[in-house]
Amino acid sequence: MKTTSKKLLSVLLAVLMLATTAIPSFAMSDIAWDLVWEGEDAEAGIIMFVGSDETERNFSWYSDTQSEPYVKIAKDVLMLSSSTFKGTSVAAPDGDYANKVTVSGLEEGTTYFYQCVSGDYTSAVYSFKTESGTDFSAMYVTDVHITQNDDTKENSLKETSYRFSETYEAALSQNSDISLILSTGDQATEGLESEYKAYTASPLFKSVSISTAIGNHDRKGVAYKTFTNMPNEDTETSVSSYVGKDYWFVKGDVLFLIMDSNNGNGADHAAFIERAIEANPDVKWRVMVCHHDLYSGRIPHRESENKLLRMIWGPIADEYGIDLVLLGHSHYYTVTNVLYNNKNVTDFAPEMVDPAGTVYMVSCSLGRPRDDEEIGLNEWVGFDYLTENATYNVLDFTKDSITVNSYELGEDEPFNSYTITKTTNNGGHQETGALQSLWNGFVRGCGKIYALFNNIGVYSDLKEDGYDVDFFDCVFGK
Repeated sequence: MKTTSKKLLSVLLAVLMLATTAIPSFAMSDIAWDLVWEGEDAEAGIIMFVGSDETERNFSWYSDTQSEPYVKIAKDVLMLSSSTFKGTSVAAPDGDYANKVTVSGLEEGTTYFYQCVSGDYTSAVYSFKTESGTDFSAMYVTDVHITQNDDTKENSLKETSYRFSETYEAALSQNSDISLILSTGDQATEGLESEYKAYTASPLFKSVSISTAIGNHDRKGVAYKTFTNMPNEDTETSVSSYVGKDYWFVKGDVLFLIMDSNNGNGADHAAFIERAIEANPDVKWRVMVCHHDLYSGRIPHRESENKLLRMIWGPIADEYGIDLVLLGHSHYYTVTNVLYNNKNVTDFAPEMVDPAGTVYMVSCSLGRPRDDEEIGLNEWVGFDYLTENATYNVLDFTKDSITVNSYELGEDEPFNSYTITKTTNNGGHQETGALQSLWNGFVRGCGKIYALFNNIGVYSDLKEDGYDVDFFDCVFGK
């Protein structure tokens, strides 16, 4: 990616935004993508992560020198009366510096314009709008797999980045009000800084909040640690991943719990969720987001791993009344029946009212979809779909419901749709018994020991790959 004229890029951005709003089927031309890809802002890797709620946004971008970064933000496009929010700059693994700034005090239902500034670099002007009330829409994708592979055009940084942008454009054609992207792990293939820069390249992503979960491929390197700037990260955990921690945020009437399923430390995961719920006692919906597939059974050699994961994550979802769990990893699309205690309590249906358990959903990989049926489905799966095409999901949240529409890229009609409705804050969730709680606590404690040994393995892998990481920092996730 090379630097080009800021004026040319600004004109292109304006055309892109207008065209995307006015023409639902708009697709960026090769020439337009070339200009975006070679732009200075694409090289900087600007991304707007979620904040704690609609009053905040967290920004991150790279620079080749270290200075005090800041974000200028205003309600007018000319930035005549802007406010400045300062942040921090930390060394990134590939020699750059990662700049992180939190913008706070935002008003709901308001359009803002912003610029990211560090040293002699000033970005183009971008905009976003905060939501008001309980209704909003999100795009959910998984396993985007931005890939640094110069030998194969289809798997190059430029092409995989374009596919991600193209998918978001398609989602906007289904619902132009999307204000959140949920990406459930494996944003990158090798965990490289260049891959995360490419993940953010599209100018369309500068106007939407993004929430990412840690995937197993994100742990192949250490760049995810400096790339991200997340709210409410778990600072009380004793053992976590070196590259990131659990975090939460609230949007509308939904508490999103973004969990690291690479980390088997169930004791600290459960304690974190309990604190998040205590901090948001009146929020109606609870959506958990993590990477690993738990229930589909599509891949035989992973089933032993899935059994261990189910022992940790299933009881956590049961105990804390999680309504919906969004997953990835297997690259196969499945939706479970309503589950409690690893058992079916209600069959999957297009309409599920006050379900007495949790629905687990796995979306097909955006970057590497699979349509070969490796093994038959298990008893937990209520709906599955095989396709060789990339898929994405549009989630519509209201005070009383979550509606999911799933699409193949390039198709106008969803191949699956369902709605979960709750008539009360608790819905139909059951309480966990005392004996089950004791057993869950034992399993979670064992998970913490497992996580320590797993992190030792990660440390060895990172050292073998040439990363300069401290043993204790990597093992305990500091």
